[in-house]
Amino acid sequence: MALKINFTKSTLDDLTCPQGKSDILVYDTEIKGLAIRVTKAGGKTFFVVRKIKGRDHRIKLGAFDKRTTKIPMIRDEALSVYTNLEAMLEEKTTKDLQEEVTVESAFEDMLIAKAKLTECTIDDYRKTFKNHIAPNLSGRPLRTIAAKDVTALHAKVTKPLPKKDGTLGPPRERTANKTLSLLGSIFSFAIAFYDSGSKRLVEYNPVDIMTTLKIWHENKRSKIRINPNELGGFIAECLAIADQQPMRDVPTSFKTVSAAVLFMLFSGVRPGEIAKIRKTDIHHPTRSIIFSARTKLNELDSLKNGEEFHLVLSDSAYCQLLYAMKHSISEYVFSGVSQEKISESSVRDFLIRVQKKVGTSLPRKIMRASFISTAQKARIGQYYTKVLSNHGGKGRSVDVTDGYKTDYLSEIRNAITLVESDIHTMSKIGKDVVCRGLLETLAPLDQKAMDQLVAHS
Repeated sequence: MALKINFTKSTLDDLTCPQGKSDILVYDTEIKGLAIRVTKAGGKTFFVVRKIKGRDHRIKLGAFDKRTTKIPMIRDEALSVYTNLEAMLEEKTTKDLQEEVTVESAFEDMLIAKAKLTECTIDDYRKTFKNHIAPNLSGRPLRTIAAKDVTALHAKVTKPLPKKDGTLGPPRERTANKTLSLLGSIFSFAIAFYDSGSKRLVEYNPVDIMTTLKIWHENKRSKIRINPNELGGFIAECLAIADQQPMRDVPTSFKTVSAAVLFMLFSGVRPGEIAKIRKTDIHHPTRSIIFSARTKLNELDSLKNGEEFHLVLSDSAYCQLLYAMKHSISEYVFSGVSQEKISESSVRDFLIRVQKKVGTSLPRKIMRASFISTAQKARIGQYYTKVLSNHGGKGRSVDVTDGYKTDYLSEIRNAITLVESDIHTMSKIGKDVVCRGLLETLAPLDQKAMDQLVAHS
């Protein structure tokens, strides 16, 4: 049973700690929760004691001094503390959590919570975080990051880096935007994830300053393509390199990479998607590739949008698959010398070889850009250009037929044949040459399947 007395200066002055005890706690009869702790050494200290959610909490008010202590003031303070203790504790917990939640911990929590992120996306996020966010905001609690930190980070990442020859490269505008977009996503996640209901751990997103000040770098797509008068030289060089004997007695991936590059030119496939094509994905009766919808088992080999898609091929593109499979060492159509998948560096190195001959800069995405440009020139229409390139086309460019049109394989085949024909006309290189002698070996198309199957399920 707790000891209770009416707190007065005289009653408190008379209190002593019983023999054999180190201290005692005596409660006031007037104010709930007000207590005084008396030690065997004679020390006397006021506390507010309250049980909240099954746990006892003690808040120290101050020491008792017979000459200076004013009991009414102690009682007023105790009443205020007792009444507001739950809110005070919650505020302290929030403050402690604010110190505990750093940019790194919030980033890791975000990756765990967003279960639908693919491994590829997570790897990309980690690379951006490691290279640009961690070096500049490492260990910083989220609450300490302000708008000035955001603008400073954007400016720092934008700065060009020196190249091997000592000159400066271009400003890294895309990288800077990408870095700040990721930081903004971390804050948006934290605002919702660490919301306790009464008070948010993070009150606002400092990356919003980028939009307020309108200082995002303009996202301009590179206006690149292989010019029509350069197509012939480009295709001829791709074919020639594939037939070259290596200078040393070592295996090369020239044949596979040559097929991959021409496949991208005649199909419009994204550079990152050529390595995802398995031999079992090819539907030979319709000369198409069936990319399966994304699951946890195949997320590394699914398309950018994660949806099932039938990529209808022209004869020129289809023959590149057949040619590549002859030289593939794995279950994938385009493999490396000792790798199951063709690498980005192999394609890049191959294009540098071609570039030296044709005299035009050849980034990996130039084949897709050239395909789309040719499709526009072939006047197959915006809708079929979008279907052939498997592009969502969201925004003002959306075709009004979206959601109503059924894209049968036979119709898409007609469209891509027009694109193929234009490429051959502009390059002045015949289909039989591009097909590497495989054109005559092709089995007839399954016209019934072509008329019944659709590209998007």
